Amino acid sequence: MAKTFAVAGKGGTGKTTIAALIVRHLIQRNAGPVLAMDADPDANLGTLLGVKPEQSVGDLREELLKNIKSLPAGMSKQAYMEAGLHQIVAESRGFDLISMGRGEGPGCYCYLNSLIRKFSEDLAPSYAWVVMDNEAGLEHLSRRTAYSIDTLFVVVNESPLSHDTARRIGSVLGAIKNNVRTTRLITNMVRPERLAEVRQRLAAIGMEYAGDVPRDPALEDAVLAGCTVLSLEQSPAIDSVNHIMETL
Repeated sequence: MAKTFAVAGKGGTGKTTIAALIVRHLIQRNAGPVLAMDADPDANLGTLLGVKPEQSVGDLREELLKNIKSLPAGMSKQAYMEAGLHQIVAESRGFDLISMGRGEGPGCYCYLNSLIRKFSEDLAPSYAWVVMDNEAGLEHLSRRTAYSIDTLFVVVNESPLSHDTARRIGSVLGAIKNNVRTTRLITNMVRPERLAEVRQRLAAIGMEYAGDVPRDPALEDAVLAGCTVLSLEQSPAIDSVNHIMETL
């Protein structure tokens, strides 16, 4: 069964970059096939990994609703979705990527979303690792879309607002009893002179501290230039994420 890592937190904390660096670590380690799941409607994980899916789960869901009355004879909605979901998995060297796309719109999506969840559960055993970049905030957790997770990394920065989000994530997980085995905090882009203060504030949240990822100008410049994280050599941020993963 695949080991699953998920990344969550307030928007702007750098969670997508952290998720991409986790994928990079697993690929560099040559530890087996990796499935990267972009569950953020902004869908930036593929950009950082150098993969652009042709279609998202959201696109497929809308396509089915549009064509539901004209499905081929004998084809069920479930068969249509399963065939389409296998087709939208983008393959790359050392990993595959699936993008969830935009969220629910008008109409009932409950049945389709249940199919997507089942597909994800059925797909996971084909991989050694699953890395999920979640949307900002708490919506994915309150809807129980974050499930069967071995480690949930909650990314925070210096902003007290990101600490509040981490605290609420802990409360939501406790209330709905999601299948999240461990939850750990990662500080990201915190100034060295502020790190001790930030860690002291985070201690009250009650989550285990995984480590700090420093601001990395070389990484920022590379992303700005359109490079992928897979093309980068070692850098402070890469080294920090590698260390965090190795401690697991």
